Amino acid sequence: ARAFDNFQFVNFTEIMSKNKAQSLKETEFALSALMEIPQQYKATIELNLLGRRNGSIPERFPLPPPMRGESSSYNSPKPSSLPNFKPSVPPYPTESYTVRSSPAPPVTTSASDNQLCPICLSNPKDMAFGCGHQTCCECGPDLQMCPICRA
Repeated sequence: ARAFDNFQFVNFTEIMSKNKAQSLKETEFALSALMEIPQQYKATIELNLLGRRNGSIPERFPLPPPMRGESSSYNSPKPSSLPNFKPSVPPYPTESYTVRSSPAPPVTTSASDNQLCPICLSNPKDMAFGCGHQTCCECGPDLQMCPICRA
């Protein structure tokens, strides 16, 4: 529970149920909400809540900004840049890997390939996730999240 729970809030339902133009109701609601801020701020000052830490929340350290010219999705902060950082697993190996000298053959997709479930590759797509990606009804119920975007 919070140390201070009795802020006054604006009655949205009361304002929106008035027989006025929508823009006037929105304006009245915004003004009423803004008028509450000074009272809430005064209460936080009186209770000495501003700038005080309650509880035992661990201190968080912000990550450094991404380096210019590099993709941020593949960069992670160096262990030495975080205070008291101890890796739980050894760092990822950085050996060089051989690259094929011949280019890979072009990937061809037909209209029928785009209609098949990306998991079993045999049933038609007939079930959609909230993100819009699709699978078949046989594979879909066993999944906790979208296999394509992990949402």
